[in-house]
Amino acid sequence: MAPGVTGNEKKFKALVADFVTTTADLGGTIDPDIVATELHQRIQFIAAQIGVTEATVLRNYMDDHWGRDMARQAYRQIQERDAHIDAEPDQQLPLHAVGRLVAALGQALLYSTINNAATDPANRFNTKEASEAVTGLGLALTSYLADGSTVTVGGNVLAWAKDALTIFRDNLRQQRWSSCPCGEDCGKHETDTAMLRALSEDLLLLP
Repeated sequence: MAPGVTGNEKKFKALVADFVTTTADLGGTIDPDIVATELHQRIQFIAAQIGVTEATVLRNYMDDHWGRDMARQAYRQIQERDAHIDAEPDQQLPLHAVGRLVAALGQALLYSTINNAATDPANRFNTKEASEAVTGLGLALTSYLADGSTVTVGGNVLAWAKDALTIFRDNLRQQRWSSCPCGEDCGKHETDTAMLRALSEDLLLLP
């Protein structure tokens, strides 16, 4: 053990490493910082629930196989979610609804960038899925027929859009995201309020 490294610190790092390694073995990738944040939050929750220190929780209540077991559980959940999304039926949507969803997802991606979501371990916004939803909606528009008022949108595309916009809405409601995280009174509150109002209406367009 390196000088100054406690047994608890070594165990914490081992649990995180096990999670990352198991995820890689299953064919996935995950940022160690995200795992560390999740583990720390779990330890804090248990400590508050049973009235002991965080060090005691890590030492006595966190199983040595936590990283491996949780990675496998997360993988199963992802597989189940992907299967559910793939099973979603295609839908007919009005052209104006598709246009609004594209615009809303564009704003979601913009807010994600402004608020540095990619470097936030607690962030749940999936930039890849949001981008795939924009692409899918755009491709749906290319199938528009001159005598029609609707287009067919893939069920998986709509599921990705709904997930992305729901997380976007939640971040706005809880003031985790802002159009300008400058900390000053620059009119961002009015902008964010208007965005939240429009976003709530956009979500009603989704099945």
